[in-house]
Amino acid sequence: MTFSTLIGIILLLALVFFKIKGKSPKKNPKMYHGDGRRKTFRDFEQERRKGLSDGIRGLDKPFELGGYGITHAPTRSENFFKPDPKFNDERIANDPRGIFGEAAMMALTARVCDTDKRRYVLMRNLYIPARAGYTEIDALLLHQSGIYVLESKNLSGEIAGDLESERWNQHLNASTEHTFHNPIRQNIGHILALEHFLKIRHEQAHFISFVVFSDRCTLRKVPMDNEFWSIVHCSELQDALLKRITIRKTIYSTQQLEDFYYKLQGCMNVSEEVKAKHREYAKRRENGPAVLQTRD
Repeated sequence: MTFSTLIGIILLLALVFFKIKGKSPKKNPKMYHGDGRRKTFRDFEQERRKGLSDGIRGLDKPFELGGYGITHAPTRSENFFKPDPKFNDERIANDPRGIFGEAAMMALTARVCDTDKRRYVLMRNLYIPARAGYTEIDALLLHQSGIYVLESKNLSGEIAGDLESERWNQHLNASTEHTFHNPIRQNIGHILALEHFLKIRHEQAHFISFVVFSDRCTLRKVPMDNEFWSIVHCSELQDALLKRITIRKTIYSTQQLEDFYYKLQGCMNVSEEVKAKHREYAKRRENGPAVLQTRD
């Protein structure tokens, strides 16, 4: 083998190496330990307690969740907005599924709202009537600055998808890949159902969509955030939501939040029949085309 041939082989291998490296997703150093392990929800909580993370307005300090949030209220009263003991650090830390799922998402949302100090109502697992059945909302924040619709995606692997695609890709390894419904479009469907159910005019709606992915996944190629939605990891939700809320003015009065809550109260703890109708509706959506609708 001649020297020039050897140099050619080395250059070819280098080209292949850098092409492969260029395709790999960039890692956020804040989400990994020094040895390369991905941080969990518990890790981020420990960092906040030690003051190691970039806290905003005291979020690096531990405090009890609750404040002005509720998830249920039997009757109207002046104590409608009261502390909610249901979501707290200990419960989240001891809930393996919740570490990456809806429980952590709810706890972080409540913490942000308690910091903001305005009135809010936090609800979960709502079944909203839709055209052909029911659509399920993982978490709903009724806040004086607007209505925030949160969709939890407890997925691992590499996630890729664009705004126009009906389905996004979940790449687990070289031989395993799945698809799932475009979560931006999915949450837009939730918002449209809410507009109709709450009788809010489309041009007067103040909805913001949050798609919250597990910290175990890598967002390789997804749409950029804009005025109407954000796509974040669970560990990034606290800062992202706080930035959204603090720049928004107060829109709804406490009376309006109460009205919204009591209209939606019947959408929680629904019957098995309603859940079955939702599953049928979701199956039809999976098999049918997705239609994207946005505000002007």
